[in-house]
Amino acid sequence: MRNISMLSVSFAMEAAGVPLSEEGILDLLRGNINGTEDMVLLPEMCLGNAISKPGDFFLSGISELAAEKQCYVLASVYLQISDTTHTNSAILFDRHGETAFCYNKMYPYWNEFDRTDSAVIPGDRAVFADTDFGRVSAAICFDANFSDLWQDMADLDTELVLFTSAYSAGRQLSAHALNHHYAIVTATRKPDFAVYDIDGKELTYHRGNCGQILLSRARIDMDKVICHHNFNRDKLNALLKDYPREIELEHDYDREEWCVIRSMSTEISAKALCREYGIEPLRDYQRRSRNYIHSVRGHLPVRPIQV
Repeated sequence: MRNISMLSVSFAMEAAGVPLSEEGILDLLRGNINGTEDMVLLPEMCLGNAISKPGDFFLSGISELAAEKQCYVLASVYLQISDTTHTNSAILFDRHGETAFCYNKMYPYWNEFDRTDSAVIPGDRAVFADTDFGRVSAAICFDANFSDLWQDMADLDTELVLFTSAYSAGRQLSAHALNHHYAIVTATRKPDFAVYDIDGKELTYHRGNCGQILLSRARIDMDKVICHHNFNRDKLNALLKDYPREIELEHDYDREEWCVIRSMSTEISAKALCREYGIEPLRDYQRRSRNYIHSVRGHLPVRPIQV
C-alpha cells in the first residue's frame, strides 16, 4: 500500500462570476493546501488565454508554494516560447519548487490555432518525472482523443497520469487506464474531478456547478499490480499463501484472465513482492509479447493477406 493524497482544484474561466486572477489562484491554493497533500492539480489554461513566461509572477508563485507546502503542483498555462509563439503546457513543480517536467500539449484543439497575436506550437513527445511515489506523466484535454500519446506514456512506464482539461473525457480516460494500466486523475474547467484506477474503474467523481470552484480530495493507492493469469498462477498462489493477511487479490477478472493485486499493509509493497516472486505485470507481459512477435515477423517472409 502506497497511498498518496491528491487535491484537485477545478474551476471554469470565471469562478462565482468573477474572473480568477493570478493572485486569486495563488490565494486559493494558499488557503486550501493544508500540508498533507502529495499532489495538487489545476485545470487546463488556468489563467485563460493569458500567456505566461518562465519565472514570471504566477509561475514563480506556484514554485514557491510547492516548496513551502512540500508538495507537487501541476499548473497548466499557455507558455511563451518566442515573441510570436507559445505552447499549451502543463508544468509540474516538485516538493522543492523545481521544475520536474514541462509537458507541451501534443494535440491542441482547433480554436487554439486561431490566435493572431501568437501561434500555438504542438508538443512532440510524452514526458515523465520520477517522484517519491512513482513515475508521473501528463496529458491535456484534446489529447484524450489520440491513443499514440497514451501508448507512449505506457512505454515510459508511467504509473500516474495527470489530466488537466477543459472537458471531462469520461470513458475515454477509463479506456486509457484500462488499456495501459496506470491511474489517472483530473482537474477540469467543467468543473469536475475524477480518479480512474489501473483497471479502468472510475473510483471517484465529483461535479460542481457552473461558476463554482470545486475542491476535491482523494487518496490513490500507487502500489497495485495487474497481472495476466498466463505464466503467473503458480507464483501468485505461492505469494498469497505466504502473505495471506498482507496481500489481497482485489479483483480477479475471469473473462479477461487477469487480476489486480494490492497490499493491505503500509510496510509491505505489492510491487516489490511481485518482483521477488517473478510475477510479471500485464503491461510488461504485453510489451514482451509484442517485441517478440515483431522480431519474428521481421525474420519471416511477408505474405499477402488473403481476403
